[in-house]
Amino acid sequence: MIGKLQHNTVRVLMTIGLVLVAVFASTLPLRAQNDGPAQGIQISPVLVELNAERDHTYTLTLKVTNVTAGTLDLTSSVNDFRAKDETGNPEILMDQEAGSSAYSFAQWVDPIPDMTLKSKESRVLKVDVNVPDNAEAGGHYGVIRFSGTPPGQTPDNVSMSASVGTLVLTRVAGDITESLELTDLFVAQNGQEGTTFERGPITVVERVTNTGNVHLKPTGNAVVKNMFGKTISSLQINNTGGNVLPDSTRRFEQVLEQKNMFGRYNVEVDMAYGTTGGVLLGTTSFWVIPYKLILLVLVLLALLIWLGRKAIKRYHQRIIRKAGQHSSRR
Repeated sequence: MIGKLQHNTVRVLMTIGLVLVAVFASTLPLRAQNDGPAQGIQISPVLVELNAERDHTYTLTLKVTNVTAGTLDLTSSVNDFRAKDETGNPEILMDQEAGSSAYSFAQWVDPIPDMTLKSKESRVLKVDVNVPDNAEAGGHYGVIRFSGTPPGQTPDNVSMSASVGTLVLTRVAGDITESLELTDLFVAQNGQEGTTFERGPITVVERVTNTGNVHLKPTGNAVVKNMFGKTISSLQINNTGGNVLPDSTRRFEQVLEQKNMFGRYNVEVDMAYGTTGGVLLGTTSFWVIPYKLILLVLVLLALLIWLGRKAIKRYHQRIIRKAGQHSSRR
């Protein structure tokens, strides 16, 4: 009887184990984008950060290459840009918007002559940037773009998707205000913000807003500690060196890769920025509770208790029967 009970117990445990396996088995920095060979042109560098003084001229060195198998006629254009969204992608301001912003740059660049490049040919260009004596202090943002077409064809409209360019982030000396705010700090999983999760990985998210007048590059760490105060991970913030432009908000994310976690966790964020010792601090917390595993363990314990009580009851009944048989024989 005991052997049969043990056999049944093993079968139940194996079934629970299979159920457990089945359940848990289911469960850009700011830079110019080079469209590469598909557009036929490559440019370098894709990003220039220029520290400038009023009433000075600065010369940028750009290299443009025709990577196609045929000849291309290249035309240039210069536009202002601003942050398009919280990823740091640029939004090009077309001619009708040029100069409309306090952060304008486009009017400072000398005209760039058109050129023709043979297949695989490169051209090094010297581009002059003339900072006027009345330029506002702070950041000014522009993109120097090139579009290529086969000889005899003229592009009707030049857009970022049909051109390559160098982003120029200019910092004009003067009354500079360096100011960032940690607008939001939270954790998320699969794009959904939350405070309680079943398991990792977990994404730490910071939203940083620039309330000053110059681009800034916050860097630091998000330190994750468990319920005992032990550091389980230190995640680098903005490891790509992305800038936050004035009057914009940028989102930074770090992934905590651990999958098996349990309990309450604290996130401590510490970022530095600017030239005057600016600091951003923030804390948040979250829970990881593997409720499916806990439920299955409770079910397993309940089954084991039930089986144990049933086995004991049968054992007692067997002892009583044997005792009764022994008494009747006497």
